[in-house]
Amino acid sequence: MIVRPQMRQYKVLDILIEFKYVKLKEAGVSGEQTRSMSRQQIEALEPVKTKLAEATAQVKRYQLQLEEKYYGILRLRAYVVVALGFERVVWREV
Repeated sequence: MIVRPQMRQYKVLDILIEFKYVKLKEAGVSGEQTRSMSRQQIEALEPVKTKLAEATAQVKRYQLQLEEKYYGILRLRAYVVVALGFERVVWREV
């Protein structure tokens, strides 16, 4: 078992981020359109929904493996992030 007392002393979190990218063309929108869309509208786009689901499944697998390996040591927080072009980003905690 690995013991990291210095991490416990400062209550540092372990962060896991899964990042996915959706091209604007793939989503059928322009950069200008995305700037005027709400977060909910972006998340409702089919390619974004698909990437969020893929990233969530992947993060859960990684999270399980890490928690099995470092049981009781990690203070793991997991997030999925999907970029829509270089215009917008949506994220959620898993």
